[in-house]
Amino acid sequence: MIGLKTSLAKEIIYICCFCAVVFPWTDSAMAQQHHRFYYGTVTEEGTKRGLSGVNLFIEGTSIGTVSDKTGAFSFFTDVIPATLTVSFVGFESKLALLDETSFQLSIYLRRKAVELNEVEIKANLLEPFFKDDHYAVLDFDIDSNLVWTLVFRQRISKAELICKNLSGDTVALSEQFSFKPVNIFRDCIGNLHILTRDSGFQIFRSGNRIQLIHPVKLKKFEDILKNCVASTSEVLFFRKITEHGLSVEYFGVNRKTMMQQTLSRVEDEEKLKMKRRNSDDAYLLMSARPPESRNDFVTWNYVHKILYRPVKAMLYQIGLYTCIFNNPERQVEFYDHAGNFSYKLSLQIEKVNDGRWTQDIEIDKTSDKVYTTFLRNGVCTVYEINLNNGVMIKQLSLQHAYPEKIRIYNGWVYYLYDLSSDADNKMLFRQKLQ
Repeated sequence: MIGLKTSLAKEIIYICCFCAVVFPWTDSAMAQQHHRFYYGTVTEEGTKRGLSGVNLFIEGTSIGTVSDKTGAFSFFTDVIPATLTVSFVGFESKLALLDETSFQLSIYLRRKAVELNEVEIKANLLEPFFKDDHYAVLDFDIDSNLVWTLVFRQRISKAELICKNLSGDTVALSEQFSFKPVNIFRDCIGNLHILTRDSGFQIFRSGNRIQLIHPVKLKKFEDILKNCVASTSEVLFFRKITEHGLSVEYFGVNRKTMMQQTLSRVEDEEKLKMKRRNSDDAYLLMSARPPESRNDFVTWNYVHKILYRPVKAMLYQIGLYTCIFNNPERQVEFYDHAGNFSYKLSLQIEKVNDGRWTQDIEIDKTSDKVYTTFLRNGVCTVYEINLNNGVMIKQLSLQHAYPEKIRIYNGWVYYLYDLSSDADNKMLFRQKLQ
């Protein structure tokens, strides 16, 4: 009996010792599963050299690190999602959104600009850039300090293309077109084209004359260029629209190897869930052509144009980055020119009280500044987006209500506006940013 008790006591002691050793180790292992390991480099934007001694810390926590002499850093965190602050003396600070998109970060810091004393400049803040009693503007675009304006007299079948410099002086003209143009289109390589309902023509300027060259059928034109949205010396970037416009995928194709790499997929998850729950809506979305019945057309139009509006997502080249504006998530995704993920940034849309966010993004290519607009009771207000922290900075409100096709170039906001005098009266205005 004594031997039995002794044997049982030994087993109990053995089990207790086993638990004391194994269970703490197991708890530690389970805790480690919730930690995420992030690593990367901090580089100076101008010289592309690694920055040593850069401070990186997660807001609201004690987690942080400092970059080494090559600019490399790494850290663990169990706080996801989180905001990473990157700061260095003499450089603009950045915020990066940490999630599970990628655990490798590549961050460029820009030197702070030297602030000079403010100088008051009095100028006419609003001016007509193209206003003519005999013509109306159909479309316009700006490229390399030149403004290309597609105009017509009385009827679109009598259209011409006018090229002006930024001072408003005409530098080139086209002959009157023998067809009805639809709009001006810029391809991913930077060439401008005139599009009709069935063809495309590249715009070519020789001295003071404008010619249309390389005519091609619209279907072939769209197959080649429509889904190509941007390019670098290494990569062509394409967009693929699926789920009836509720999902957009961006991918890059290496120019040399022709290898394809997916960058990001932007989806309106709420609308996708709603479509899956409503089979009638899904059926109507599959119908590309509107029905002939008026009542059926109203329902079809409501589903296509209002209830399931296509998701807005844009890809642009901004400085050293390829940027994807994920509007449903209110984020900007940054990639290098080779298509490798760098980091994310949250847009501070909710801090703006100037009406409805249009979700339009405009890039001033002369300064790489990024802008967006808000609309309230017809008044369009322009905000600059600080790409270091996602904060919106109010610039100005346009003086014409409900402007069309806003473009920003060299510190001016260009836009089309319908004058109230007659039917064909759309003119091109510009307003100086503050």
